[in-house]
Amino acid sequence: MSRGLGTLLTGIAAFAGGVVAGLLLTPKSGKENRQWIEDKSHRILEDGEKKIGEVSKNIKRSVKDNLPDLYEATELLHFEDEELEEDA
Repeated sequence: MSRGLGTLLTGIAAFAGGVVAGLLLTPKSGKENRQWIEDKSHRILEDGEKKIGEVSKNIKRSVKDNLPDLYEATELLHFEDEELEEDA
């Protein structure tokens, strides 16, 4: 196993252990903890979806702003039928 992967797994295990210890030692009941976790997870999911939507919108805007509209760029070009047939 590579050193980086081992470090990552150790970090994840330490984080999970800290979460479990925190939940076991908290003065709240299990029901209150479950509700708190559920509320936090919903908030995290909603925030993540908003951020993904913003990034997607920014990417679309960036692409649209940086690529020319081919219909506008070629509307002044005039070809005769013979020219089009020669190229085909």
